[in-house]
Amino acid sequence: MRPMSQPKTDSKQQFLGTLFKEQANGLVRYLTSRFRDRADAEEVAQEAWLRMYGLDHPEELSNAKAFLFQTASNLSIDQIRRRNLEQRHIASAEEETRSVEDTIGSQEVVALLEQALLELPLKARQAFVMHRHKGLSYAEIAEQLEVSTSMVEKYIIQTLKHFRNKLEQNNTEV
Repeated sequence: MRPMSQPKTDSKQQFLGTLFKEQANGLVRYLTSRFRDRADAEEVAQEAWLRMYGLDHPEELSNAKAFLFQTASNLSIDQIRRRNLEQRHIASAEEETRSVEDTIGSQEVVALLEQALLELPLKARQAFVMHRHKGLSYAEIAEQLEVSTSMVEKYIIQTLKHFRNKLEQNNTEV
């Protein structure tokens, strides 16, 4: 005899399976038009599906397709904002790096940044190295570190902020 909650789980699974078959390709196409990059679109789509799966009763939504696409749209906006923030931090760190390099020389800057990297928590260091030196995507890093994609983004931003602070400290002390 099955527990009382089992039929609802089966209903949820069946509903989401049908919704996935009907909407998965369209959702990725929609997101690809926003990102211009299929990998980013697939990453956001996956997160939207996880959010749908996390709902207690998605089959009771009045318009599940609209909910799915709105969730994906909101997630894409969040990701674009995070990437823009990261790009601003990168640009700022690169600008400060050029300024500091002129003052103390590139070898000293590299040594300073290597030391700053060692001051960070292990997973932040790993995420940064995997992204910047190995060229892995946030999704690939998240899988290897067994954390969420947003956590990888936080690690990268944390590292860049730490670098910027170290460069600022060094620049004012020179």
